[in-house]
Amino acid sequence: MVQNSPPKSRGRPRGFDPADALKAASERFRTRGYAGTSLDDLVDATGLARPSLYAAFGDKRALYLAALDRTIDRVGRGFDNLAALDLPIRETLTLMFGNAIDGYLTGEAGPSGCIMISTSAASAVDDEAVRERLAAFLAVEDQRVEALLAARGDPDARAHAVLVTAVIHSLSVRARAGAPREELDVIAKACVNLIA
Repeated sequence: MVQNSPPKSRGRPRGFDPADALKAASERFRTRGYAGTSLDDLVDATGLARPSLYAAFGDKRALYLAALDRTIDRVGRGFDNLAALDLPIRETLTLMFGNAIDGYLTGEAGPSGCIMISTSAASAVDDEAVRERLAAFLAVEDQRVEALLAARGDPDARAHAVLVTAVIHSLSVRARAGAPREELDVIAKACVNLIA
């Protein structure tokens, strides 16, 4: 007697978690950029079939925008966690830079920096939605760093916040360009010493 095996299911795999799929897609975009990431790359990264990917997130652009939104949310939560520690200014900045460098040195194929700084700047030129998200990301960083510094008694918190975020962005680019951890740490320490 021949047994028929159950038909293969189509679409989303069992246990599909949109947050996991978005994280995987974000990593692929962070590594390859928007233009350099194909739908096949996203299928490979997420493990979802194309119809499932479209059903869950829409098209490639919608998925990229969701990845940028995810990044803005994650950065906000990171600042919440840092503020809750209530450390002195030097320790706050040291931890902030250390966490940023740790993240920048990760990636699918090596150090990938920050998805916003490394990829969205190119797309923001001709895509208003990407430009809005990049502007929102920069505003969150500037405002949250300023608030942290002001809460720790920095009399020039606004100017220092812009300096800190500029250095953080530079660290992202340098990490992506292959700068070693030691070089990134020296740059971060110089900024900390200048402010604290």
